[in-house]
Amino acid sequence: MPVDLRETRLPGVGVKYGFRTSEGGRLAIVLHNDGMREIYFFRHEHDDEPSAVIRLDDDEARQLGAVIGGAYERPKIVEELELALGELTIEWVPVPDDSPLIGKTLAECGFRAKAGITVIAILREPEPVAGAQPTDVVQKSDTLVTVGKLGQYAAFRKLLAEGTL
Repeated sequence: MPVDLRETRLPGVGVKYGFRTSEGGRLAIVLHNDGMREIYFFRHEHDDEPSAVIRLDDDEARQLGAVIGGAYERPKIVEELELALGELTIEWVPVPDDSPLIGKTLAECGFRAKAGITVIAILREPEPVAGAQPTDVVQKSDTLVTVGKLGQYAAFRKLLAEGTL
């Protein structure tokens, strides 16, 4: 069932979003103009005072959004796709911040030749790269969407972290 998300402009402050939870409570999220976020949880729909308040800076809020949005968890459809792929698996692999391969093209990294793993897409802000090409450059904060055999991922992760096998 779709969520009835309500938006309210708060002049000089930012924007407030609110909705009722499936368990009868309410959530209110205030996005401040300075990047700060506040999340208010009301256990019961008609409560005047929140049961909990969480304050997050912009980076924390984006990280939480990625976790809640499923960026770190495989969607169910992917699990079903894996069954169809047999021995092959699809993995989301974050690029380590200190990877020596940052700034290199996928071809230069040699993931397929060295580890047997194919990068099929790159999750990055502000725009993901669908159908990754050999000329696409690995960037800090990328998450590589890959396909390969489960046993090949240890070598792939080592290559990504150390730049060599």
